[in-house]
Amino acid sequence: FYNILRGNPFTAYGETFMVKLQALIVVALIWSYEPKIGRSNIALAILGYCAYLFVVFQVLTPDTLHYLMVYNPLVLISTRGAQIRENYSNKQTGAQSIATTSMNLLGSLVRIATTIKEVGWDFHILRAYATSVTFNTILCAQILMYRANTERFLRDLKGK
Repeated sequence: FYNILRGNPFTAYGETFMVKLQALIVVALIWSYEPKIGRSNIALAILGYCAYLFVVFQVLTPDTLHYLMVYNPLVLISTRGAQIRENYSNKQTGAQSIATTSMNLLGSLVRIATTIKEVGWDFHILRAYATSVTFNTILCAQILMYRANTERFLRDLKGK
């Protein structure tokens, strides 16, 4: 919601907005098909999201909007960092695809250029994309470095 509240053009954040919408639909589908998730858990999640929306649209001021972007790089570091660490420990990358990872890398690079063109030098947005570029570059390098080990691992896995 950072981009919306900053008045950035839709072309600068439209993809992210659509991914968020898709994620909410996936969550709703999981909730509808998973009987183990109780109604109280669903209600708590919805209440938490409503509280988040209240803070975003009613509490944050133009001077504090950047707080919405503070945690994005931390999430990237925790998720991609964990994958990088796992790849390093295993010396193979499992089912990770060079095509998908390189498209993620190229997409992040394009988003940097788009952000600069559409929004300008917004540090908070650019920091998130730069973090993504860094980690996607490392993942691409690991896929190439560990290619032989990965092929051997997948071949052995198929043989079991």
